[in-house]
Amino acid sequence: MKKQTFSIRFGIIILLIAFIHAQENRDALVGAWEFKSMTTIHYSEPKQVEIIYSGEKNNETLIFDQDSSFTYKGVSNGEQDNDTGSWITESNQLIIDLKNKETISKYKILDNALTIIIHDMKTDEYHAFDTVLEYKKSN
Repeated sequence: MKKQTFSIRFGIIILLIAFIHAQENRDALVGAWEFKSMTTIHYSEPKQVEIIYSGEKNNETLIFDQDSSFTYKGVSNGEQDNDTGSWITESNQLIIDLKNKETISKYKILDNALTIIIHDMKTDEYHAFDTVLEYKKSN
C-alpha cells in the first residue's frame, strides 16, 4: 500500500512540474517579438539555404497576448502585411491559427530570443524544407 501511495504522489508531483514548466514557457512567450532573420533550408539536390535578415523591405512584429490572441504586423518584400488570430502551446510546439490556417511549429526561448522552426514535408510540387525564424523580445 505504501508503494502504491508513493507512486501516486510521485506521479502527481511529476505532472505538476510539467504543468508549471509549460506555463512558464507560455508566459515567456507573451509579449512583442521583433523579427531578426529567417533561414530556409531546401532539401533538394543540391541542398539550398536562403537567409533573409530584418530590414526596410522585410520586418515584422509578432504579439502574443495572455488571452491567446495573436497579432502579426509586418512588411514582406516591401508589401505591408497584417493579420490577427490565436495561439496555443503544447509542450515544445507553438500552434498559430490565422483565419483558419493553422501553423504548427517547434519553438524555444533563450535569453529573450525566440526561435520558431517550421518543417514542411515534401509534396509532388516541392522538396521538403525547414524554416527557422529568429526574433528578439521587444522592450
